[in-house]
Amino acid sequence: MDPVLSRVEIDPNAPSHSVAIKWIDAMRSAVSVPPQSHDTGFKEALILRHLTVDRVDTGLVLSTLAVKPPITNRYNTLHGGAVASIASIVGLAAVKTVAADKVFFQTEMSMSYLSAGRIGVELEVEAKVLRYGKSVAISSIEIRNKETKQTIYKGRCTYYNMPTSCI
Repeated sequence: MDPVLSRVEIDPNAPSHSVAIKWIDAMRSAVSVPPQSHDTGFKEALILRHLTVDRVDTGLVLSTLAVKPPITNRYNTLHGGAVASIASIVGLAAVKTVAADKVFFQTEMSMSYLSAGRIGVELEVEAKVLRYGKSVAISSIEIRNKETKQTIYKGRCTYYNMPTSCI
């Protein structure tokens, strides 16, 4: 049984929604969140501490990510939110190699979580520009185990170019 759930008394005859509420409350009480985590840019700064840029070419960014406890979940694997943040950051970096100083915002993202990045493992993060047009840019992101080359996360991000008149 889930270690957090085992600390919560759950009535097996209760409607499923009350079980879900108790589980969420148990998750909330199991974690203390530092006050600085509410600051703008905290998440990105946390992710970037574990990311090293290895190579940058036109339409391509290759990075290495060290999976360490601050960006993992309670199962000691890379947190799904961290995976999405990494994809967003590195995907936009790849777009910036062809877009220079244009301002973009992310409009869509899809992620496939194929396996898990465990603590202590190094991951390769590869972002490629699939399409770059006047108003839309699309990047693909593949995150692999650096040692085995197994793809563990795969994603695609769509970014919209913010016209100068809107800035």
